[in-house]
Amino acid sequence: MIHMVFFAPYPEIQPTIEQVFQERPDKDELNYKVILDFFNNPLQDVDADVIVARGFTAHTMEKRGFVCAELKVSGYDVVNAVTRCLTLYPEEKNIAVVGAYNMIYGIDAIAPIFPSVRLTSYAIIDEMELEETIQKALADGNTALVGGYTTVEIAKRLKIPAVMIESGREAVNNAIAEAKSAAEIAMRERERSNEIANIMNYSFQGIIALDRDGLITFANNYCYTILDNKNISLVRRHIRDFFPNLLIENVTGKGTKILSELYKYNQYHLMVNCVPITDEHSITGAVLTFQNITQIQEEEDLIRKKLHHGSLRAKYQFSNIFYQSAVMESVISDARDFSYSDSNILIYGETGTGKELFAQSIHNSSPRKNYPFVAINCAALPENLLESELFGYVEGAFTGAAKGGKMGFFEIAHRGTIFLDEIGDISANLQSRLLRVLQEREIMRLGSDTVISVDVRVISATNKNLKEEVAAGNFRQDLLYRLDVLELSIPPLRERGEDSAYMLDHFLSLEHERTGCVLTGLLPEAKQLLHNYPWPGNVREMRNFCERLSILCRSPYAGTSDVLRALPDAGKAPAPEYSPAVPVSMPAAKQPPVPAEPEPSYSPYDERQAILEALSKFHNNRTKTAAYLNINKSTLWRKMKKYNIQIPY
Repeated sequence: MIHMVFFAPYPEIQPTIEQVFQERPDKDELNYKVILDFFNNPLQDVDADVIVARGFTAHTMEKRGFVCAELKVSGYDVVNAVTRCLTLYPEEKNIAVVGAYNMIYGIDAIAPIFPSVRLTSYAIIDEMELEETIQKALADGNTALVGGYTTVEIAKRLKIPAVMIESGREAVNNAIAEAKSAAEIAMRERERSNEIANIMNYSFQGIIALDRDGLITFANNYCYTILDNKNISLVRRHIRDFFPNLLIENVTGKGTKILSELYKYNQYHLMVNCVPITDEHSITGAVLTFQNITQIQEEEDLIRKKLHHGSLRAKYQFSNIFYQSAVMESVISDARDFSYSDSNILIYGETGTGKELFAQSIHNSSPRKNYPFVAINCAALPENLLESELFGYVEGAFTGAAKGGKMGFFEIAHRGTIFLDEIGDISANLQSRLLRVLQEREIMRLGSDTVISVDVRVISATNKNLKEEVAAGNFRQDLLYRLDVLELSIPPLRERGEDSAYMLDHFLSLEHERTGCVLTGLLPEAKQLLHNYPWPGNVREMRNFCERLSILCRSPYAGTSDVLRALPDAGKAPAPEYSPAVPVSMPAAKQPPVPAEPEPSYSPYDERQAILEALSKFHNNRTKTAAYLNINKSTLWRKMKKYNIQIPY
């Protein structure tokens, strides 16, 4: 339903307007009201979708912002009025046509129709000028008037002959049709504007529309949560009331763009953008957007969590570390104390001692536990790839760079912990970049000149003596001081006393429960054999051995032959000394007979020789060799480098 108000320009037209409304086929779609319009009548603030008016009223209502359709005056209507004037007042040959500009413009073109009459038009814009204009027309020698209702009423008061320009049924019907069309267009535009406003009001950034003078014409809801509006509308206030240093005249006057500039407003630090709005020929205003930097940081944290949920979180706690020895009790106690601090930690330990397990436990016990834990093995990647992984890159930084660039691990770990394993193997170039990150807490992506602040705790780990590496010129001393604020040394399994037997029992029990294998324990001589084994791969090697033994052993208790089958190098350990005793994990009453086995011969463990034999066994295949030795490929590569073992490619 369209709500329409029709301002009747003179009383006599009211019946015609009513008749036309009733005769229209779409009358059920129109809710209308007819109001008599007359001179000096204060125009009401009507509630309508569209207004129909003529002359001055149409012009005034348009200026007030109403959707308006004009009851037009045609040349025929003016000719008819002049003809009636000559009929009523045949002696009057000087006739002035006086009225609103939009009503009588172009009337001079009908003058040739009346060759014996001097016809002069007086078009005005403001109705308040009407009487003064009539006086001027009379002073110019005109003796009769033609015009609208108000013109005729003034003429009557001045006792001057006058005839009113009337509008016929066709003009009324055309005006109603035009008004309906204008209302429908306005309603669609209003619906679209409301939709856009709703979208902007749901935005989590401030959006402000400005005119050329810097006055606010629109502000979304977010603006009212940040800017001090003193409980009144922001509309029509100047943007400098809120951003006094904003060079808005450069935006609306010169087309300058303000991008990502920081402004402080009350307690808020805001990132502000302001760009011009242009049509085909000129700048019509500007759009300013802003965001609270604290909110941006919180959203970045949330995005990082969602993007890397699961893959970049620490899984282990201190409770996941199994031990019985006093030395491990002391190490774990130190690690717990370190977790409450925010200082960088350097963890020393051989391969397989559980350095990442400790790093994850420290993270999960720290105030950063709800943020990412990012681990990267510095020895497993080439220098250029490691650099891009740590610091990220922008699109086009190098051949093969992903479209849109990529976030580096330091950015991903923001407010959390980054674990740099095998830190002693990074290149001199990366050592320099890493030192800057630790000093400034800032990074730059490859190919970018933009500095990004990061808040990251660094836990690093190595199996090298970095002080010796510093002395040899392989590692920067200043970087070591940055990394080694707190130092944690994890002892190898061979130095942990009773932990070896305890962990063997634990891992075998886990495998029995996990796989349902028949193996439940070790015979005494098998356990003694393993007790003398140095476990060069430490806990990782022991865990893999227990898994392999559980698969290979076909009896409830493994003997020395089973152990040597699963771990051939155990036979090269120092000779065991033991007395027959009750099997591990088995009551004495159920002791099975101890099978007689030939006593193996033992020799000192030679790691270099073991690597050479494994390489030979697998035809220099390093992947199979590493798996056979229960170490990863990067560890095998380092040991080959250490023992100067070279293989043909």
